[in-house]
Amino acid sequence: MAQNEINSIHFYDVKNADLEKTYIASLKEINTIMAEMGFPKNYYSYFKLAASDTTKTYRNCTIGHWTSEQDYKTIHDNPKYKAWYNKYKDINAVFVADQLYRKMYAAD
Repeated sequence: MAQNEINSIHFYDVKNADLEKTYIASLKEINTIMAEMGFPKNYYSYFKLAASDTTKTYRNCTIGHWTSEQDYKTIHDNPKYKAWYNKYKDINAVFVADQLYRKMYAAD
């Protein structure tokens, strides 16, 4: 498989500002861990719609930025990533439960 960039895109709704802060902190933590693992160009970004936007669902989004399919797999299989995931899986479950998820590949 070509070493094209991948984005994993998660759409969901956050209804609790405190949980949102915890979630953002967990993303910063895993981004640091991935950089320490030797993958500084692989990271998560968090986005949300403007407060004035009247869209009812999927108002929040996390995008995973991956340099290749192999790096995605290597990172997700790493014990440090798995430890982070397990640490936050119950707290972050609210974001994953009703999410719309897509793994998108660079088209060029």
